[in-house]
Amino acid sequence: MCLTVARQLLVMAIIVIISFFFSKKNNFGQSGSQYLSRLLLYVINPCMIVTAFDVEFSGQKLRSLGLAIGVSFAFHLVMIAIATLLFVKRSQAQKAGRAQDCAQGQEVRDSLSKIGIVFTNSGFIGIPLINGVFGSAGVFYLMGYIFVFNVLLWVWGEWLMTGTMRPVKILTNPNVLACAAGLAVFCLPFKLPYVITEPLKMIGACNGAVSMILLGLLFAAFGGENRSQAQDHAGENCIQAQKRAAPLKAFAKPLARDVLLRLVVCPLLLLGAALFALRLFSGVQEINLIMSVLFIAACCPVGMSVSSFAVVFKKDADYASLLVAISSAACVVTVPLLVALLEALV
Repeated sequence: MCLTVARQLLVMAIIVIISFFFSKKNNFGQSGSQYLSRLLLYVINPCMIVTAFDVEFSGQKLRSLGLAIGVSFAFHLVMIAIATLLFVKRSQAQKAGRAQDCAQGQEVRDSLSKIGIVFTNSGFIGIPLINGVFGSAGVFYLMGYIFVFNVLLWVWGEWLMTGTMRPVKILTNPNVLACAAGLAVFCLPFKLPYVITEPLKMIGACNGAVSMILLGLLFAAFGGENRSQAQDHAGENCIQAQKRAAPLKAFAKPLARDVLLRLVVCPLLLLGAALFALRLFSGVQEINLIMSVLFIAACCPVGMSVSSFAVVFKKDADYASLLVAISSAACVVTVPLLVALLEALV
């Protein structure tokens, strides 16, 4: 398990490095990152989701997938509760004791922290990791986790970013529609034609590479010309001033807190939930496989969604990119240890 995770992180790092130097040399800036973020969120991810469901139908698989979706929903509710309770007192203190612009700036970062704590990189790291350990059977049940992930990301996550919840936009979001289309594809009594599935598979296969290219582009822009130009404006807020004066110092404490919550605190709490589910559904044929897959998905580092959301909604992309990168590097230690703990307790 440790070797699989380390190998995947090495692949990720190589792509990020290539993207970093290429982006630095060509100075793509914010427009390039916005384009890749939208491409990833609205095109590549939906294609990947649909093709993952393109497997032979069986009633047992459908029931087991339903169980995976239910447990995944419970896992996400636990993590949302942790993230919400952690920041509720912070938010009250900020509004009472800080200037308005500083409080608003910190609230933006707290929203990104909440998304990072709850939504894992179950796509880029989760899919190859599960496939390497359990094969295609494990990837199929991982889709239950990713289904819940995408629905809640575009309900709760967008609400955190924009302060609004738009039911029509949520229902018509490509990622949510892809989840529904994937379930429909799975239930079809026949396979889709090759000319339909092959383009979807080719686009979906770009998920990992495009995610890491985007991260490299964000790193190239970190501390660079775009941020300096933005900070020259008269309307610079408190958080921007702190970042300009001492960016590493400003980021250190919240990064350490969020990475610890994502990689240690949440997985340990979900470990108890996983053990309870194993006993509650002990009669289900593939319950050990299902719970192992879902637990590993919940142990993954911060998802690229936090960086993508930061760019798309024009929030703190510097902090988001660092949060993704540091948690991804640290997971090479935490994920194998947590999986070993699960195996020892089962």
